[in-house]
Amino acid sequence: MRGVGGARAQHIRTDRKLFEVKLLSDNPTLLWLSDRPVPPNVFRAAGGKWRVESGRCEQWLAEAGREATLAVVQPEGACEDPALLMELVAKLEESNSVAVFMLPADAGAAHDLLTSMGGALLCVREDADSEELAAKFSAAKALQPAILRLRKEADGDGSGAGGKEISRELRLAARLQQDFLPRRLPEVGAVRFGALFRPASWVSGDIYDIMRLDETHVGFYVIDSVGHGVPAALMTMFIRRALQTKRINGSEYHIVPPDQTLAELNADICSEDLSGGQFCTGVYCVLDSESMELTYSRAGHPEPVIIRGDGSTELLEGDGPLVGVFPDCVYESRGVRLGAGDRVFLYTDGAEEALKRPGEDFGHGRTFPCIVQQYAGMPREQMLLEMSASLDIKYGLGHPEDDITIVMMEVER
Repeated sequence: MRGVGGARAQHIRTDRKLFEVKLLSDNPTLLWLSDRPVPPNVFRAAGGKWRVESGRCEQWLAEAGREATLAVVQPEGACEDPALLMELVAKLEESNSVAVFMLPADAGAAHDLLTSMGGALLCVREDADSEELAAKFSAAKALQPAILRLRKEADGDGSGAGGKEISRELRLAARLQQDFLPRRLPEVGAVRFGALFRPASWVSGDIYDIMRLDETHVGFYVIDSVGHGVPAALMTMFIRRALQTKRINGSEYHIVPPDQTLAELNADICSEDLSGGQFCTGVYCVLDSESMELTYSRAGHPEPVIIRGDGSTELLEGDGPLVGVFPDCVYESRGVRLGAGDRVFLYTDGAEEALKRPGEDFGHGRTFPCIVQQYAGMPREQMLLEMSASLDIKYGLGHPEDDITIVMMEVER
C-alpha cells in the first residue's frame, strides 16, 4: 500500500492516490476494530467529536469499515505475522477509511513495516495517552479531502485502454519518485524535521532530502526543477543521485560544504547536455547539531526563513546562479547560529503562492515569512497538518498551479 498522500513519521503526505472517501460530516465515525473492548484512552481521545463504533476486523473487511472516516485497528496476532499484516493492509485499500494502527511497545517490526508504506495509515503505541491519540485522529481527518480528490482524479483518467495504460504508468512513476524521498526523518539531539510535499500532478518537479551525515551533522535540501510533470520529475531523480554530500576515503570521510555541493551538481547537469535546457533552483544546508551552526548555499531559490524562538523572523540571504545553465558557476556558503525553539523553513515558490490567501500582499520577500508566522504557535506536526488542510480547502478536487514542497527543521526547547 505504498503510495498515497498521508502522514508518516514527521511527513505530511497528500500527493498520491488510494481510497475513495466521502466528505467529512460534523460527526465522523471512528470504528474500533479489535477483539478487545474500546479502551479508555481511545474514548477520551474521541472526546465527543467522533461517533465511536466497534467491531471485529472481519466486519471491517466486509462492509462496516467502508463508510467509516477512521478505523482504529488493534491487529493482535498480525503483529507477529508479516503476511497477515500485509493482508490486513491490502484490505484497507478497498475501504473508505484512514487507519490508525495501535501497536504493542514490542512490535518494532510491525511498526517499521507499516510506517515504510506511507499512505492512508498512521501508527501509534497502544498505551499512548489520549492527547497523542487525539492528534492522530485529527491527522486522519486532515488526510480525507486529499484522498477523495486523488481517488476521483484517478478514476476519471482515461476511459479507453490507452488511457488506462497511461494512468498505470503515471502511478508507477509517482511511486518511483516517492521512493526517492526519505522514508524516515532523522532525529539528531534536539533537532527534528517535518515535510509537506504535494505535486501539481502525478509527479513533481520538486525534490527534497534530509540525511544524517555523521553523528552530529545533518544535511537537507529543497530543489525545484523547471517545469512540471514527467520531464521535471525525471530531472529530480537525476539530481537525487548526482548531489554529493559526503566523500569517503577508506576509514576517513569529508562532509562536502554546501557551496561545493551545488557547484558540482551544476557541473554534472551541464555536462549531461540535457535536451530542453533543463535547469533548477535549490538551497542546501548542513547543520552541526553540537554547535548549532547552520551552513547553507542558495542557487536562485527563495530565501529560507527562520522563525526564532522569541517569534522574530529572519531571511537567510545570499544568492547564487541557477543550477544547470553555465558549467563554471561559483556558489557561496553562509552561516547562521540557531538556538532552542528556532525553526528553519525551506520551501519552493509553489508553496508560497498556494498558502497565500486571496488579496494578501506582504511585499517582496515577506510573503512566506508572514504565512508561517500565522502557524508559529502550533506544534510542528500540527503546523504541517494545518497547512495541508488549508491547501485542501483552497483547491478542493483541483490541482495547485505549481508543485508544493516545505521542509521544516526545529530545535526543540
